[in-house]
Formats: sequence, C-alpha cells, structure tokens
Amino acid sequence: LVKDGALWLRINLGDGSYVHALVKTRHPNLSALVERVHASLPYNVELSLKDGKIYAAFTWEEEPAPLMATKENGVLGIDINADPYHLALAVVGPDGNLRKHLTLSLEEVDRAKNRGAKELLLWKVAHEVVSLALEHGVAVATERLKYLRKSRRGDGSGRAFRGKQHRFAYASLLRKVHSLARKKGVQVVEVNPQDTSTIGMLKYAPQLSLSKDVAAAYVIGRRALGFKEKLPKGYGKLLGDGAFLAHARDFYRTRAEELRIQKRNERDRSRRNRLSRELKRAHGALSLLSSLQGSPGSQEGSTDGRNFLGANPWRILRVGLFLPLLRSTVPRDLSPLKALLHRGAWKGWGSSLGPPPGGGPKCANVYFG
Repeated sequence: LVKDGALWLRINLGDGSYVHALVKTRHPNLSALVERVHASLPYNVELSLKDGKIYAAFTWEEEPAPLMATKENGVLGIDINADPYHLALAVVGPDGNLRKHLTLSLEEVDRAKNRGAKELLLWKVAHEVVSLALEHGVAVATERLKYLRKSRRGDGSGRAFRGKQHRFAYASLLRKVHSLARKKGVQVVEVNPQDTSTIGMLKYAPQLSLSKDVAAAYVIGRRALGFKEKLPKGYGKLLGDGAFLAHARDFYRTRAEELRIQKRNERDRSRRNRLSRELKRAHGALSLLSSLQGSPGSQEGSTDGRNFLGANPWRILRVGLFLPLLRSTVPRDLSPLKALLHRGAWKGWGSSLGPPPGGGPKCANVYFG
C-alpha cells in the first residue's frame, strides 16, 4: 500500500496479525510496481532474511488487456495549461464533433508537500481520465511524449511564469495515463502537437465559445481521428487582404523600434536580456508576415492549415491578430475573433481596442511568452 507518499508492504504474521514494512529500493521497476498497486492489480511477494535484513522479491505477470475503448467510437483529447493549472479534456465523436468537455484542476498537485504525495495525486487524476474514456468507450488522445516541450505556456511571462513552469508534471501525468489506459483496455493515440494550441485559439475557441485549453484538446482529438483543419473563409480573406498584412507589419516595425530604444536606455542586464529576446521575437513576427507571398487569387483553395504557399497560415494569423488587435500574445478572451473567422472584417478595431498599432500605454507592458 502507499501511505504518506511511501510504499509499504503489509506482512501477515500467520496468527491473524500483521506488520507494515517500508519498501526501500531504487530498482528500475519500482514505478511499475507502484502502477500495479494503484491499479489494484495482483503481484507476488517472496520474503528472505539475509544479514539481519528482510528482502522482498516482487513478481507479476502482465498480459495485454483486450481493447474495450477504441478510436472507432471517438477519442478523449487531452491538453494541459499552466495558469490556471488544470487538465483540459474533450470527448470527440468519430464524426469529429465535440460531445463533451471539462477541466480537472491540478492545483492540489502543485500544493503537494513532497514528491510522493504529488505522485499519488497524479495517479488519481490519471484514473479519472481513463475512467472517463471507459465511460464513453473512446480512446485516449495525447501529444506524443517525445515532442513534449520542457515548458508549457500559460497566460504569463517572465521569471514568475518560469517559476510556475518548474512545477509542471505533464510528462509524468501522461505516462501514467498511457500506462493505466493500456492496462484497462483503452487505446492510446499519440499525435504531433504542432500548432494545436494556435489552431484551437484561432478557430474553435471563438467558434464554439471554448477556453483555449479545451479548444487545444479538441484539436488534438480531431487530429487523432485523422481530421485536417481547414482555414475558415474569413481568415483566408484576411490573408489575402494587403491592408491587414501591412497593418500587422507596421505594428511590429514600430514595436521593434520601441524595444530597441528601451534596450539602449536600459542599464539592468536582466532587463536588457529580456528586451533582446522580445526584439528577436518581433523580428521573427515580421519575417513570418513577410513569408506570405503570391496574389490573393492564388491563395484560394490552399487552406488546409498546414501549407499556405510555403507559409504557415495559422502562425501568420496568430502574430497578425493576437498582439496587434487583441493586445496580448495569449488572449484570455478570444470571442472577438468570431466576426473575423466568418467575415474577415477587421477594420475599425483600433478605435475600440485602444492605441494605434505598435505602441501606446496599453502595449507598453505586453511581452512575448
């Protein structure tokens, strides 16, 4: 059994009583044993006495569980967010439509006093995820473990945000979900997570009134089912609008100049480094906006969301819309994009959102994450 974050063995003394012995080991299969304990799966123990110490040998048999929940019935898409710290889940039907969505808070995991307690809580969350997949008879869909970044963005930046990133146990949680799912007969589908967050924020968050995290989980689920994300007509219109692209480029040119001035006048080394990083990202945004080439007419029909005349349309839209129009690199409110998504009508936003592109007090403290 697991108690206070440690593994204990209950030993029957043969007279109706028993004692608990703390299991101390660094064996590479310890995690597999803990998994079996949490999953209530059987195992054998053989005790031996040597030099006054009791040694326990654990053995068990593993057989692949028959699949009970597969992607033929749909998938449970999973994504995670740092702030607020939670797991986003989206049940996606085989037709690609969203059936259900919810979030599971991970704040308790963050408050855990030690690693053992955190592991217990992560296993609890993993059980909730797999139980939901079994309830709906669907597979579990996550990003591929080998593609996991060392940090995940939320809604902050700077040192405080990096401190939040340090707490992340996403890879550990996904490994637990994968392991438990396979033991329970739930199919696991891993996908390339490239642009899932961006597509979710640009397309499904405003279209279906979802949080950005649930929207990303939805995109992961659809990708696991083989669906390709088409660019909405309104966004295609924006990418063919020279005035929109010029507006975005002017914003970043002005921003880059402001950052250069701030950097030149800044004496603090850490702040200068931050300004250097932001200046580099502003130049990156300009380069991305300049990568869109060809006439507006030639763009029509090339809106599969992966390749737009050699450029990535989703990334271009992200840098062109978020900071220049929504005043944030990761906006909390994505509902204003709904009108753009359908009609591509962007003019007039400047008067309603504040300062003109590139500067002003509302942009002074906006940083790239």
